[in-house]
Amino acid sequence: MKKILLPNLSLPYRRCLAIIISSCFLLAAPHAAAQQARVAPGDTFGATIGSTFMYDTNVFRISPLIDPVALTGKPTRSDQIITSTATLSLNKVYSMQRFEVNGSLVDNRYNNFDFLNFLGKNYTAAWHWHLTPYLHGRLTSSHSEALNNFANLTGFANSTTRNLRTTDNFHFEGVFEIDRAWHIIGGIDHNVYKNSRLTVQDFNSKIFSVEGGIRYSFLSGSSLTYKVRNGQGEFINRAAPIVESLFDTRFDEMEHEVRLVWPVTGKTSIDARAAYLKREHAHFSQRDFDGFVGNFNLNWAITGKTRVNAGWVRQLSNYQTVLFAFQHPVFERFSSSFIATDRFTVAPIWQITDKIALRLRYDFVLSDFRGAVIPLPSGERSDAMHSALVALDWQPVKAVFISGSLHRDHRNSNLRGFDFDSSAASVSAKLNF
Repeated sequence: MKKILLPNLSLPYRRCLAIIISSCFLLAAPHAAAQQARVAPGDTFGATIGSTFMYDTNVFRISPLIDPVALTGKPTRSDQIITSTATLSLNKVYSMQRFEVNGSLVDNRYNNFDFLNFLGKNYTAAWHWHLTPYLHGRLTSSHSEALNNFANLTGFANSTTRNLRTTDNFHFEGVFEIDRAWHIIGGIDHNVYKNSRLTVQDFNSKIFSVEGGIRYSFLSGSSLTYKVRNGQGEFINRAAPIVESLFDTRFDEMEHEVRLVWPVTGKTSIDARAAYLKREHAHFSQRDFDGFVGNFNLNWAITGKTRVNAGWVRQLSNYQTVLFAFQHPVFERFSSSFIATDRFTVAPIWQITDKIALRLRYDFVLSDFRGAVIPLPSGERSDAMHSALVALDWQPVKAVFISGSLHRDHRNSNLRGFDFDSSAASVSAKLNF
């Protein structure tokens, strides 16, 4: 029998992971064997192929103060991008067990900046497991590949290069229902983030977390959950701290969370989360950060044909800088260890007919770069970005979907060189089988 290789984690976490996975498979095996002959209704298999043509006026999100030749070697900021996608999906039900698998190949082709071309391989897989009606949960895994967001890299080395961001996630969660109201919840989570090229702001890293809490479910369908998460992280391929840059090897995270799910009426629902996140680094406390994070989402079906989704999200995320990483003298240098981001969103949808829908979306994002480790005359960086989208969707038959959209981004910054404007227009077509 082959050995199961666990991530390089501390002994208590490895034991916890091994016990949970082994117990889950051992207990579920008799159920799966007995139920394979009785396939429940609801099985689906799907295949989708599609293509999108996009014209983007500012691919690398370059400031109007910057000559694009100095950064890209070409006199243009714009490009025509063709993205082709092929997807296979499977939804399989065996009595109390449900399995979902989705895999896709995404081919991206650029006309002017063809060095950005890449083929992304993505998948998600989920097992919605039930051992008894009172003990259930999910086991999920996912892998995604995409270009790093150029807006996040503006001003730094490799901000105009082909830098692929690969994300792998493994998640296990379980729910034990003490009674109809009180539920005990727990789980483990393992994330790995890698870049194909060196990225100073958000390094290659991995984090393993254990979480647990309690949930109260109301007869109305509402629920209130308290959960605590403890995570151990490390920066991959960094054997020792880099003292001159205050770049660490390891960090710990602790998060306390309260979450409310409230179906207010048949047409309105609220999903709200409030949490306190704290990250501590092993050697350089200057890089530590903590604070409030959370979200508030409102879904409102105004009429049978119109609905609005509105929300607010606050995040704290790693963003460590060093002065030598700045790419061009026009950019004002700043120092930071993390970003505090507030995003406000409103997205109305109008189902004009059974086959035609109009979608609008507006986002306002405030980003404050904090945790400076070097005092600079320019002070802390603060950005404000406005994003707007209008899209028209047409589905003449179930197997055909066509969409056209216009997208506009505008970012202001208190520091020189980090502002930009970009506009994009796209047309998409998709066939479902």
